[in-house]
Amino acid sequence: MIKNNKLIQGASAFCLPRWNVMTSAVCLALPFSVMAEVTPLETIEQRVARLEAALAEQENSSEEAASTSETQYSFGGYIKLDVLASHYSDGDRSLAAVGDDFLVASTIPIGGESGDSYVDMQAKHSRIWFKTARDTDVGVITTYIEMDFGINQIGDERISNSSVSRVRHAYLNWQYSKKSTLLAGQTWSTFFNVGSLPDTLDFVGPVGTLFERQAQLRWTQTLADGSAMMMSLENPSSGLYGQSGSDAGAGAYDNNTMPDIVFRYNQTSGDFNYSLSAVVREIAYKQNFNNSQAQAVAGEDKVYGYGFSFAGVWQLGVDDIRLQLNGGNALGRYLGLQSYRDGIITDNGDIKLIDSVGGYLAYRHYWAPKWRSSVVVSASSADNPSSVASTTAASYQSAHANLIYSPVSALSFGLEYIHARKTIERPVNGDDSGDVNRLQFSAKYVF
Repeated sequence: MIKNNKLIQGASAFCLPRWNVMTSAVCLALPFSVMAEVTPLETIEQRVARLEAALAEQENSSEEAASTSETQYSFGGYIKLDVLASHYSDGDRSLAAVGDDFLVASTIPIGGESGDSYVDMQAKHSRIWFKTARDTDVGVITTYIEMDFGINQIGDERISNSSVSRVRHAYLNWQYSKKSTLLAGQTWSTFFNVGSLPDTLDFVGPVGTLFERQAQLRWTQTLADGSAMMMSLENPSSGLYGQSGSDAGAGAYDNNTMPDIVFRYNQTSGDFNYSLSAVVREIAYKQNFNNSQAQAVAGEDKVYGYGFSFAGVWQLGVDDIRLQLNGGNALGRYLGLQSYRDGIITDNGDIKLIDSVGGYLAYRHYWAPKWRSSVVVSASSADNPSSVASTTAASYQSAHANLIYSPVSALSFGLEYIHARKTIERPVNGDDSGDVNRLQFSAKYVF
């Protein structure tokens, strides 16, 4: 019994200086366990060592659990209803279910009978996103994934009106130093300053805007004056008119061996923040025959082109002016939802690039804290070679005017008038242009 008293005293010496929630349970149980049998003194030291090891392991497990809980999670999105009433000047819409949900000026019909009108309602541009952030030993790592249900319709309008979910953004962003980050995944092209887009109800907006999301690897460096330099390598794709300018031979080609290379500079001067962007692209194709001529004509070529963009937002109190000016000989798919192709395959199989320009000017005005309007004018054009087909688009113009009411910041109701015109190279049925006039109502709640 004397040995048991010594054992209890030894256990007390272990427990008292280490008293906490974990040790309390161990120490309360210890006297009862040692009373059960007589244990030699040397075994006490071994047991104390084992208890200390067990407590250390428990503390390490708690630290690991705390470290895991440092990852922060958030999600959000919005629900949006769009109601569109459209009137086309030159007949039936050429690509139903593409230009019905938002303005796609390339689908405006030309040369048909006038007077066709349509009403469409959809909620497929509602979206949801999920984000994580964690501070690690090598810097802050964030991830972001976002999806909506636009474009990919799988159910007809008679019953289900179903649409497939699609990935809009999916990327990780590693801030490995205070002023340096590395992004990998799919998001807005570095060439496109999405912050300069006008405040429109239409999903895309003006015909002269850049608009592109794609996979990329992007490096961003913040400079001492607060400006930023960006460089990215982005997924390539070439769009070309077929030989002899035929649309029948036009297509997208995935024969590139070099990614699109983008450089961008962001700066702020007083109330004006702006960006200067440049893209260098390889335009390439390889085919075994010409669809337009329906005969075996092998062809292969690659050339290099460029594009430039200037975009900015000028803050005027609560109002603002937004603008974008774009130009180059390989804007192609970057401009206005591929309003024009990158180039044309000539009769001898070479690629001839096409110069194009586009831009817009937008003014947003707050009539009152809950009421605002935006007015947007936009245009684009291409210097097509004479060999292109008569129906090839030569220019586009658009105008937007809206009134938006937000009873709270997350909830908005709006009405927007849209006018857009498409002009082709040569008349078809005596007409070389066509218009669409559209009235759009939208209800949106951001959560």
